[in-house]
Amino acid sequence: MSLIGKVRWTLRHPAFTAQPVTSLLRLAAWRARTAAGVGATVPLGNRATRMWCPPEWRGNAKLTYLWRNAYESELAQLHHWVGPGDHVVDVGAHYGAYTLPMSRVVTDTGLVIALEPSRHARAVLSRNIRLNSAGNIRVLPVAAGRDTSRGVLHIHPDRSRSSLARLPGAAAAEEAVEVARLDDVVPRDRRIALIKMDIEGYEQLALEGADSILTEDRPVVIFEYTPPAAAGAGLPARGAWDTLVAHGYRMHRVTDGGEVRPVSDPEHRCGSTDNVVAIHPAAEGRAA
Repeated sequence: MSLIGKVRWTLRHPAFTAQPVTSLLRLAAWRARTAAGVGATVPLGNRATRMWCPPEWRGNAKLTYLWRNAYESELAQLHHWVGPGDHVVDVGAHYGAYTLPMSRVVTDTGLVIALEPSRHARAVLSRNIRLNSAGNIRVLPVAAGRDTSRGVLHIHPDRSRSSLARLPGAAAAEEAVEVARLDDVVPRDRRIALIKMDIEGYEQLALEGADSILTEDRPVVIFEYTPPAAAGAGLPARGAWDTLVAHGYRMHRVTDGGEVRPVSDPEHRCGSTDNVVAIHPAAEGRAA
């Protein structure tokens, strides 16, 4: 996204339009913090959850500092899709923007399995787990894929965009990582209620490695639809969408007002995020 595009997206974001002055003040404060190398701990949701944001000008740390968990409309809907005792999976957990709220929703009787291959991101995620005394989070140091293998994680200047593909603008830093099938590494002693995926275009391959979970458990799946990222991974834009449709899923988007609307085309946008929410008809009663 170009600089002009980023500015337009920020100005139109519902969290900005709701609190423009607060957003601008926080943005200025974050600029000062990143210049000084000083991170910050911010509350999420009902303030029972906190997240430490490292001093990075680009990426989710800045968005979390600016808008807490209002930067993605799907976060406010988690309690409709999961509940106490559920097991959920966060693929591409990064610093914990989804992992931590899901940990709170599933309570101590549930479990969050967080996959994060980046050493830096895992260190921040582990810090946030300790900060919240979240004993119901299990971190797996792997990337999700179609097969068990080894890969190279290319570290992007925006660390939330680090990818197994060498994307335009990626830094020279690389990290050898393990790639695993979700069917092989996710504990199956209880039904998986939800999978969230944000892995820079590799969602299709991760879903193909979760065939048994999708067939048997039919979890709600939140995934990013980003054609440029999929192209960078050498995959079709509709790959993840079509994989889930083949499993009988129906697709939805969450509006900025919190309405979950069915959509028939991946290009249909009704909110400020790139996320699609896939819900299987057999699970619609549970995901309400």
